[in-house]
Amino acid sequence: MKRLGNISPKVETLQNFRTAFFEYSRHKGSRLSIKDFEAELEDNLLTLLNSYVNQSWHTSEYEPMTVYRPKKRLVNKLPVNDHVIQHSALYPVEDELRAKIHYHCPAGTKGRGTHFFYKIVKRDIFTSPQEETQFCMSMDIHHYFMTMEHNLLKQEYRLYIKDRKLLAFIDEVVDSYTNGVVLGVKLTQLLGQLFLVRFDYLAIRCFDILMDPERYHYWQARYVSDMLVTCRSEQQAKVISSGGGGVKSLNKRFDRFCEEGLRHYYRFMDNIFILHEDKVFLRIMTELAVMHLARDWKLQINKSWNIQRTCDGIDFCGQRIFADHALLRKRTKHDLCAQVAKLRKRGYSDEQIRIKAASRLGLTRHANCINLLNKIGMKKYGQLVKTRKGVIPFEGMSMQQKKHPEDILCRNIEEYDRHLILIEDYKVDKSKVDFAIKQVEEVDEKGNKSMVSKKVPKDRLAIKFRYIDYVEKKDELDENGDAIEVPHWKPEHWWLFTGSEIMVDQAKKEWPLLGKDFYVVAAELTNKFGKKFYKFI
Repeated sequence: MKRLGNISPKVETLQNFRTAFFEYSRHKGSRLSIKDFEAELEDNLLTLLNSYVNQSWHTSEYEPMTVYRPKKRLVNKLPVNDHVIQHSALYPVEDELRAKIHYHCPAGTKGRGTHFFYKIVKRDIFTSPQEETQFCMSMDIHHYFMTMEHNLLKQEYRLYIKDRKLLAFIDEVVDSYTNGVVLGVKLTQLLGQLFLVRFDYLAIRCFDILMDPERYHYWQARYVSDMLVTCRSEQQAKVISSGGGGVKSLNKRFDRFCEEGLRHYYRFMDNIFILHEDKVFLRIMTELAVMHLARDWKLQINKSWNIQRTCDGIDFCGQRIFADHALLRKRTKHDLCAQVAKLRKRGYSDEQIRIKAASRLGLTRHANCINLLNKIGMKKYGQLVKTRKGVIPFEGMSMQQKKHPEDILCRNIEEYDRHLILIEDYKVDKSKVDFAIKQVEEVDEKGNKSMVSKKVPKDRLAIKFRYIDYVEKKDELDENGDAIEVPHWKPEHWWLFTGSEIMVDQAKKEWPLLGKDFYVVAAELTNKFGKKFYKFI
């Protein structure tokens, strides 16, 4: 396998550190540590860059923290500086390193999380012959990150990286934690995947038992004897008697399995799943996997590993996966019901409960849970909003022409000319999704006035617009002495909704004075407190 070199010149640029910081700080802008770092951004980035170039960086002290859900786990916190420099060191090469990881091992890859794993497993079960995926072996590695030996880990990622400066940086981060690798940092996720890449390909090749005659004959004999001893059903008897029957046919069957390899092998970080048509062969592969992990990687398997029928569901990450659907795990279902009941007893509204129980309710969106949600009074979000196909605000428009506000935002005000939009029509009405609790005066039957809290829909703005195609500069000058610029617009029409209070207020107060067919820029700005907001300029 070709190793990646000459990486440090790509890392040692201020632009790379700046990009890495914005990638890390995305969706974290409200944190005080991020604001403090951003207040002197260029100086902080330059300091980190120099420390990487001079190889003088040392990882800060870890701040341990125990989390109890979904299970008790020790994680560690680091200052922003450490996170930024780790992101910067990996940013130029991360995609190339992840390309070396098998497609069926997607953990930690952007856009390929748990739901992506659900999809590829369900797809393979659904599209493959039923016999081919009849049995499923599932296992997980005991304390995976905490039991990684540093020397073995260094050997593994040196198979893919040869840049000395980057290797020295990764070594320093690895050695900064005594037991295994630290949880809670960017580098750990990538190292956790790279550590078992060689094992993944070895397992898919059935651990190369065909390459060693001694091992091959031993496991072949084991397979034949186990098949004969464990024959307890009519189906197993048919398998033994097929192809002429006897030991010869079983030997051919074993050879065929080894030549084909494990086509349905999956790993999500420390969880390993193998689907196969033969339970005995699957058990032999499990034994080989356990032995190789213990001998070559010094890892142990939890005792909870098992082999069961695929039709009974594959237990993974709070769900049981089937060929055409998924169900919630019983424990997850129980915890969700208990949490909703507890919050409702405390007097929380349904909207507040959805926020508090968002993580568990999010799992229900990817499983068949209609009856469960109806029983606990937590219907899916789409059921509450219903379909919006019939509420398109402009005639002649379709849902295919709908855009998201993010699609028109200008985040760099210097590039405003690339983000011009032509407003052809707009409407301000009441939102069907967003509500606010307001004090409203009510009069009872006796004429007594009182202030009550009511849920009132917020205002929303709908705009019909076109994108700019190009700007034509005329030879004529305007009153300020600048060249007259004439924007030309693309023919496609689009529309969107926004609930931004500032944008809605602008449309109410300013736009009636402009008439129709005026162009604006939807800018993302930052106030004096460092909070981002949207505004038409």
